[in-house]
Amino acid sequence: MDDVPWNSTPLVGRSSELSALLSAVDEAKTRRAGAILLSGDAGVGKTRMLDEVANGAHERGFGVLVGHCTDFGDAGLPYLPFTEIFGRLADERPQVVESVLTNFPAIGRLLPTHRLIGAQTVPQDGQLDRAALFDAVLGAFTALSTSEPLVVIIEDAHWADDSSRDLIGFLITRLTSQRLALVVSYRSDDLHRRHPLRRPIAEWSRNPRVRRVSLLPLDAADSRTLLTALLTEPLPELEELRILERAGGNAFFTEELVAAASMGDADAVPPDLADLLLVRLDPLSDDARQVARVIAVAGRRVPHTLLTAVAGLPDRELDAALRELIDAHIIEHPGNASYYFRHALLAEAVYDDLLPGERVRQHAAYAKALKDQTVAGTAAELAGHATRSHDLATAFEARVRAGQEAISVAAPQEALKHYEMALELLPNAAPDASIDKTWLIVETATAAALSAQHLRALKLLRKALAEMPADAPRLQRAELLMPLAEIALTIDNDQEAHEAISQALRLTSDEPATVFKAQVASMYARVSDALGRPMEAERWAHEALQIAREVGQESAASDAGITLAQLRRRAGDPVAAAKQLEEAAVRAQLAGDSAAEVRSRFLLGSNHYEMGDLVSARTAFQLATGRAGELGRQWAVYGFDARRMLALTQFVLGEWDEAAETTRTDSMTPAVADAALRAVGIGVRGGRGDTSVAEELERMRNMWSLDVLSPLIGLQPAVDAYLALNRVAEAEKLIADVSALCADIFQTEWFTARVRFSTIGLQLLSHRVVHEPTAAAELVARGAELVSDGRTTAEKGMPPGRVLGAEGIAWLARLEAEWERLRWLADIDPPTPAEHVAAWLRAVDAFGYGDVHQQAWSRLHFSAALRAAGRLADANEQVALATETARRLGAKPLLDELGGAEGGGAGAGPAALTARETEVLALLAEGRTNRQLARELYISEKTVSVHVSNILAKLGVRSRTEAAAVARRDGLLE
Repeated sequence: MDDVPWNSTPLVGRSSELSALLSAVDEAKTRRAGAILLSGDAGVGKTRMLDEVANGAHERGFGVLVGHCTDFGDAGLPYLPFTEIFGRLADERPQVVESVLTNFPAIGRLLPTHRLIGAQTVPQDGQLDRAALFDAVLGAFTALSTSEPLVVIIEDAHWADDSSRDLIGFLITRLTSQRLALVVSYRSDDLHRRHPLRRPIAEWSRNPRVRRVSLLPLDAADSRTLLTALLTEPLPELEELRILERAGGNAFFTEELVAAASMGDADAVPPDLADLLLVRLDPLSDDARQVARVIAVAGRRVPHTLLTAVAGLPDRELDAALRELIDAHIIEHPGNASYYFRHALLAEAVYDDLLPGERVRQHAAYAKALKDQTVAGTAAELAGHATRSHDLATAFEARVRAGQEAISVAAPQEALKHYEMALELLPNAAPDASIDKTWLIVETATAAALSAQHLRALKLLRKALAEMPADAPRLQRAELLMPLAEIALTIDNDQEAHEAISQALRLTSDEPATVFKAQVASMYARVSDALGRPMEAERWAHEALQIAREVGQESAASDAGITLAQLRRRAGDPVAAAKQLEEAAVRAQLAGDSAAEVRSRFLLGSNHYEMGDLVSARTAFQLATGRAGELGRQWAVYGFDARRMLALTQFVLGEWDEAAETTRTDSMTPAVADAALRAVGIGVRGGRGDTSVAEELERMRNMWSLDVLSPLIGLQPAVDAYLALNRVAEAEKLIADVSALCADIFQTEWFTARVRFSTIGLQLLSHRVVHEPTAAAELVARGAELVSDGRTTAEKGMPPGRVLGAEGIAWLARLEAEWERLRWLADIDPPTPAEHVAAWLRAVDAFGYGDVHQQAWSRLHFSAALRAAGRLADANEQVALATETARRLGAKPLLDELGGAEGGGAGAGPAALTARETEVLALLAEGRTNRQLARELYISEKTVSVHVSNILAKLGVRSRTEAAAVARRDGLLE
């Protein structure tokens, strides 16, 4: 009776439903019999759930018997599921069935061998009474449950014959103290109003021993989990989204679509599935099938008014057809005057089954009704129907209107799709169309930029400029160059931005004062500022403001005011700059200039961040992020930058849980933005000990050149992870690769991040000098080069008139401290204890501006320098402060290092070595001298000698060589 199936498809979600089913099983074991009615749409996962119940019951010591109902059409085999149950039992445990037949001979009538044509009948006195058969089945199950508790599963009861339904009902009414659980499953979407199972279900449900469990479609999270489990190799994100959308939470549909995708046909409905879906329409009337086709052409959901205008049926016939479709659970009518298919795939299957001519005619009918405004509809709907009915002129105008509407409701991704299709349809536009091609190209590029697809926008603008005839109007060319400059500046392509805006400035120089001319001058000021030309930037910012005043539109040059505030900050007056940026944000908000508002709020946060006022920076970035979302600019320049900087500020402040939440992405996050946010999230995960972040940053390489901040931010945690994995060569290569990328993008080897990169490089060298003492001289020489690079960068890396901010100053102090540490460990031109202590004190103080994690790491090394200088109490104080921070952050790697710094008490090993003695023994086994040990552990040689003597005594050996051998033999170094 071990009828327990095996299923490789994972059970996703369903915890509460499974709990309800298994609770009935558990109650049956205590002689409280019960039944569960399990319902759900076709493919939602009922069989998979029953598989899990069968497995759970088997693990609890139950016998499991399973019978299936089958659709034979008008008439089938009576009691089919029970015939299957007793037939399988007879095959697997014939002695049990013989005993059952002895006590309940009527069961013989149900055995498969007695139901075949020509089979010998079971001797009976007269006609078998149905009550006797029912009693026999109940008696048989009761008898079987005395030896072991029993679960009886009847699947697909919606196909059950009348007799099987009656027998199920009889069993339910007789459940008392048997060790028996009866589970009956059926498709809820098959139970139309006249279905024969509908009344029995209602009657059975009134029995107090019956529970009902309904399986609803999987939610978005569980659907994603199932998809991931089914995939043998990753699919593109858009393809996965397409599968999830089409499956609609239906597990079977998800499996079928994944299978189709694996065969390279992700867009089609698998033929077998289509046949399965379409057979649902076969029993319907001609009118009902026709209405289903009309609804399918509408795109799964259609308002009643639109359907009436297109279906071409009198009201009475239409109502009858709709009622038939509703009763058959093919369409739903939620009470809001519209209809839709219960399953998106059914709508697709019906649509795909239409002949080409039928599709065109139906789409044309919808397009006419929408275009004539016979019924209310959207431009997007009209565009879709017009395109599919080959009315391309109408489709063009509708696409443009749909793009404008999408922008108006802050949906740039959808606007981009409409605009791009409009560009393709442009040759088919009506001769009298008033839509200008240049305007459409600019709108498309703007939508792409707002969707964080800047390279796509640049490609479009470059192509348009290249194709523009030489005699094209000057202003028209300038209108394309202006967005090209802005978008290029956004992705730090300053040179292309300068070339584009310089051309635009020349092309508009002879034009009278206009809003556009003021905007060109303002953009020229921004680009000049980015190139480190403050005088030129200030001149053109004032020029922009003057032009704007001439035309009476000062808001047209709002960007110029923001640029002047930035120049003031860089000139050494950040307080006044902050006030100007706050005022600029308010003016832009009142003027409705969303781009200028978000930019000013972002720059205000950046101003605070650079000053080291992280709390104010966090507040400003939060406001900028919120406003960007409200204005539909969450993925545009400055809007997304504000979110990333908010996450980074939270990380630096030690608000790691909040930072992780801010970096959370979903399926709608653009790829570049997703990578950028994950780079900040890598800092949190790496800081907490997740070494997989190194490989994750490597997997993001294709995004590095699109957003250089991603590898820059992710570098430190990735290097730390490589060190934890003892993959030093890969860490060094990563630093070199990111450095080369930055130098290429910034067009200089003295980019300011190089101070940090040099510091991280010194950390690697310190790690190596401990494990490669013979290479100490070479490593120190390399360290000298890194220090020189860092110092030179601090001098040359900033544009004229600008100085390092709080963060840069902290990393420069850390660079000097790491240089002292490297020479101390190598014992090559080492600093004095006082110099060493002073260097690390400066690093601790410098990170005191708010970077709690790096300050804690600096405290760790500071404590070591103090200990080497004999200041044990001060060293312990620094360890305590760092430990408090590490515990609050959950920074396991730092905690582990701090644990070693504390020294510890007696060990638990066979030799009862202390933590410090174990550390000394490990280095001793590597062949270190007492002098080298003293350097690496920041203790005196005298203290090392004491530790070595204690180790030899505890291990009972006479030499360092013997100690190393014993340690390896006894596993003391693991």
